[in-house]
Amino acid sequence: MPDDDTRFDPADRSRYELKRAANIVVPFSPIRKARACGVIALLGALAAPLVATLPASVRESAFTGPPASAPLGVAAVALAGTVAAGGAGLGLVALQRRLARGPEPTDDEVWTLLAVEDALTGIGFVTGGLGVVVGLSLLASGHWGLEALDGLRRNGIEPYLSLPGIPLTPWLVSAVGLVAGLAVLAATVVAVDPE
Repeated sequence: MPDDDTRFDPADRSRYELKRAANIVVPFSPIRKARACGVIALLGALAAPLVATLPASVRESAFTGPPASAPLGVAAVALAGTVAAGGAGLGLVALQRRLARGPEPTDDEVWTLLAVEDALTGIGFVTGGLGVVVGLSLLASGHWGLEALDGLRRNGIEPYLSLPGIPLTPWLVSAVGLVAGLAVLAATVVAVDPE
């Protein structure tokens, strides 16, 4: 049997990588996390199609015009999640770029970079993920029928609450989601040196 020693050698890793392996909350590389944030942001692009395809009975009872162009309060939730995921994704790309281009961070910089990575991960996955999932779920709630909407309203949730004068429409959420998601995914491919 050949003597292939492919075991892990800590000497092959930088000080930053060793401290990161022991202390980071989500063990994926910053670039993988950025890609996940890009996908979360891209999901925001589903806002307008979800509302535009609502059943006719829901459109007639909840909207006076085209649903995808209506200013909705829940669109703000989806938009906040989309922006958070997109911003965190771009931040993680910038962090990966800093690490790839060097110089190797000092001991003090290591802890700062680890804190930044954890904060961006939390913003992208928690704030972004929850905002997008909750926002899209409420925008899609009309697909479950008028009974489901009545149940939500009995519990104090108005998924199609109109916000006149504030242009937070599903179309806006979709546009921001498409731009932010594609920007993050493109940045992970173009702006970062190959792993």
